[in-house]
Amino acid sequence: MTLKLALKKLFFPIGGGEELEERIRGALLVNKFFSTHMSLIACQYDPKAIGGVFYDEIFEDANDDNAIERRENVALFKRICEEVGVEVSKDQHTPNSAYLRNVAGVRSELVEKYSKYSDVVVCTCPPDGKITGTFESSVLKSGKPAIVIPRKMSEFKIEKVLLTLSGSTANARALANWLPILQYAKEIDCVSSLHHLQNNEAETKGRIINYLDLHGIKIDNFKLLQIEGKIPGEMLINEAKDGNYDLIITGLDVQNHLKELLVGGVSKYLLQHTEVPLFV
Repeated sequence: MTLKLALKKLFFPIGGGEELEERIRGALLVNKFFSTHMSLIACQYDPKAIGGVFYDEIFEDANDDNAIERRENVALFKRICEEVGVEVSKDQHTPNSAYLRNVAGVRSELVEKYSKYSDVVVCTCPPDGKITGTFESSVLKSGKPAIVIPRKMSEFKIEKVLLTLSGSTANARALANWLPILQYAKEIDCVSSLHHLQNNEAETKGRIINYLDLHGIKIDNFKLLQIEGKIPGEMLINEAKDGNYDLIITGLDVQNHLKELLVGGVSKYLLQHTEVPLFV
């Protein structure tokens, strides 16, 4: 069974900040690729709304600023759905569909709560690479695999994949989560570092290749990065740019709040500069 068949529902918290239209468009492009149903929520702060209060398309007070914002969110969402080619539908059984709900409450609490009832969380890179409450709640606390997309993304495809292997538990978990996604790729390149290959290099490389081969996955190129004295995040970004990759599969160290991605301390740089989605 491929991931395309297994995935049924994606979750996307719109979050705050600039590039609202671009962020919604990017999320819907991911949903269209997988032909799934996407649940989007836009949160407005209201500490009195315990558990969250949903507002759909009926707004009781047309003059209320929050109601105006909710109406604008829905209008923008519907326009982008039409442009991208995604059906607007509440029915989660409808393939290639999405529905936006406006919710009042504490954003971080709502995002954590509702993200748990999806197959995969889609989240945009936080501004300046700094971890936000929305990002932490959806990516770190949902318990779900996550697709972290750039704040501006005009196309989503999976043809050329950069697979990072660091030897960490988080990285191994990410690889297991996304093994089926590699079936989509036409080319898969793997990068690691001597810093993490503490055993014999040839033996470790062989173990990796044999494991992936068991799942019908062939590595086209295997490259070791020399990280000593260099900025690991920058090296990985340059590798992705030079290779024209469509996505990077990596891992997040939940205990250290993204302090380890490939080789340690690269999270902020990677989230700030990546131009391709991260599968974590």
